[in-house]
Amino acid sequence: MITLSILVCISAFLQVPSLCTPVRASKPKPVDLAYSCLKVVNAKESKDDIPLILVHGLSASKEMYRGINEVLAWETGKKVCIVDMRNHGDSPWSDELDIAAMTEDVKHFLDAIKAQKAIVFGSSMGGKIAVHLALNYPAMVDKIIVEDMRPNGLSPESIEEILFYIGLLKDLDKVMPQGVTEIEAKQTLLQILNDRLAKTNSSVRMKNPDLIPIKCSQGKCRWRTNPKIVQVVLNNIMDMWTESSGRFDGPALFIYGTESNFKVGEDESNIKKLFPNAKLVGVKGAAHLVHIFPEFMTEAIKFINR
Repeated sequence: MITLSILVCISAFLQVPSLCTPVRASKPKPVDLAYSCLKVVNAKESKDDIPLILVHGLSASKEMYRGINEVLAWETGKKVCIVDMRNHGDSPWSDELDIAAMTEDVKHFLDAIKAQKAIVFGSSMGGKIAVHLALNYPAMVDKIIVEDMRPNGLSPESIEEILFYIGLLKDLDKVMPQGVTEIEAKQTLLQILNDRLAKTNSSVRMKNPDLIPIKCSQGKCRWRTNPKIVQVVLNNIMDMWTESSGRFDGPALFIYGTESNFKVGEDESNIKKLFPNAKLVGVKGAAHLVHIFPEFMTEAIKFINR
């Protein structure tokens, strides 16, 4: 089944640069991530100082959590931070593209905000980063929430779906609007995407133009994701999908869509080997983008507050 979230996650894969591969240093040098933090003072104010960190998916940015961060801050009383991962949004670009490097960035961010521990919520690629952080630096993680992602590997169906969207969207750079405002450019691309999806007889439609990851300044528009990522994915997405090993005995919530091609529910035995205390929750009718469903927020808030 084709899912809306893959459209969001792959929408930056539109500029194909010269051949490139991810550079992996023996110890990746962290970058300073762009971020925004929010804390609401109310009757539910948390009695601890453990923040909640939200980590986005591939080609997205911290903007995907606007509104969600406010709900979580209100319902948990915690300081909630949203970050742009390297090569995404307003954070620096780097030739080191793999999960290990991005994990070091989150660790560096926690050190920068002086958080000894954090609850880490990751969506898709962000879920993989949360997994890698918890397994490599368990003392820094209080709990993790993983949205529709396996700890290791990707199902063949999910890879096929990603490649389908690359083929569908790879020429969008040719119609990148120029000489317009950012919202006008996003609305134009949104219409083009939905028109092309309609021609495939897909029922999927994108509704929110803010999820189009472009940046416009003085009438010039460009993608907000490092275009080198596309060739890595086209060559072999697993080149950036660092294998994660170890054990995390803290609370872990793996929440997934029952209609998702990522098939997290089928990976329960592998999840429990790495996360013995993991709870798996399938949201009926949801595909890859689960956090837009009310059931997701209910489960996440209950898990955080427990």
